Amino acid sequence: SSSDLCKLFLGIFSRKPLPVVVVPPVIEPTGTVSYTIAHAILLTKLAQLGDTEAEIFLPDADVKIYSKDDVIASESLKRVSKLTYIAGEHDCDDFAAKLYGKFAGLVWTNLHALNWFIDSSQTFWYIEPQTGKISKALDTSWQGEDVRFYLGR
Repeated sequence: SSSDLCKLFLGIFSRKPLPVVVVPPVIEPTGTVSYTIAHAILLTKLAQLGDTEAEIFLPDADVKIYSKDDVIASESLKRVSKLTYIAGEHDCDDFAAKLYGKFAGLVWTNLHALNWFIDSSQTFWYIEPQTGKISKALDTSWQGEDVRFYLGR
């Protein structure tokens, strides 16, 4: 009957729409460097700090490299850097863990956890996930000066 058809029509259009889940685009690597080259880049970074005790863990024979501009513009980096810091509950290691594996490795110092990547020109960059800033050097006043380990993605 037309009454049943009207009820069906109203039932379909009166439902709440399903939530839209927006997935940020994945940053594609621009290439790779060999384990040997990536390891040498990390050793150079450690030498700049005068650090000879840190561990380097690179899980693959080739390490993915990324465009610096793509990393800076990354939706993932923007989202993570906007999260609220809560001491002991959502702090530096939690921020760093959210970026780890997307396009970034993990670095842990005597004071802090943050991320890193190697760009297309084989330049090493630290990523501060709490601010979204990248830099070639640690700010030793609060990010530490003694690297415990670098963990590749």
